[in-house]
Amino acid sequence: MSRRALASTLLAVAALSLMLVALSAQLTDGFTRWTFEALRRDAADAGHLVAPAVPLRTAHGEATTPWPNNAGTVYLVDFIYTQCPTICQALGGEYTRLQRQLRARFGAHSPVRLVSVAFDREHDTPIELLHYAQRHRAEDDLWLIGTPASATAADTLLQALGVVAVPDGLGGFVHNGAIHLIDSHGTVHGIFDLEEWPQALDRALKLAGTPA
Repeated sequence: MSRRALASTLLAVAALSLMLVALSAQLTDGFTRWTFEALRRDAADAGHLVAPAVPLRTAHGEATTPWPNNAGTVYLVDFIYTQCPTICQALGGEYTRLQRQLRARFGAHSPVRLVSVAFDREHDTPIELLHYAQRHRAEDDLWLIGTPASATAADTLLQALGVVAVPDGLGGFVHNGAIHLIDSHGTVHGIFDLEEWPQALDRALKLAGTPA
C-alpha cells in the first residue's frame, strides 16, 4: 500500500472513530449513563415517561376501561409473562407482600393499587392469568392482572415506557424486571428494583398524599 493510500485509510478510520465517540456521548448522556435502563430510569425521575391509557384483558376474560385511570389512585406496576419461572414469580411474591400491607392499612379503600401487565399475549390467556393470580393470592380490588387487549395496545404501552421483552430462544423472554410508580395520568414517577419494593411503596403513599 502506498503512503498516500495508507494516509487516506488512517484518516477514514479516525473520522469513523470520532463519529462513534460522538454517537456514544449522545446516547449515554455525555458518558454519564452507559445502559438503556439507566437512561430509562433517569427519564422516569424527570417525569418524561408517560403510560398511554390502554384496555387490559383480565383473568375473567373482560376488558377493562383504558388504564391508567381512576383520578387520585397511584399504581405500582410490573411487567410479567405468566410462564416465567424466575423474576416474574419473585415479583409476584413481593406483590403479595405489598397487597398484604395495603389490605392491613386501608382495607378496600387503598389509594395505591397494584398492576401486573402480562406482555406475552400468545400465552398469557385468561386461564393463565387466573393461575398466576391464584398462585400469588391476588385480590381483584387491590391487584389488577391483565394483558393489553390488542397487539397494538401492547406495543404502544411497552414502547412508551421503554419496557423491553426479547425472546430468549427457550420459549421465554429477557425483560425489564422492575416496579414502576405511575399516577392516574400515566406519568411514571420512579422505577425500582425488585428488592426496593418497600421504597416503592413509601414513594407511592407519599405521591397519594398519605404518610408512609
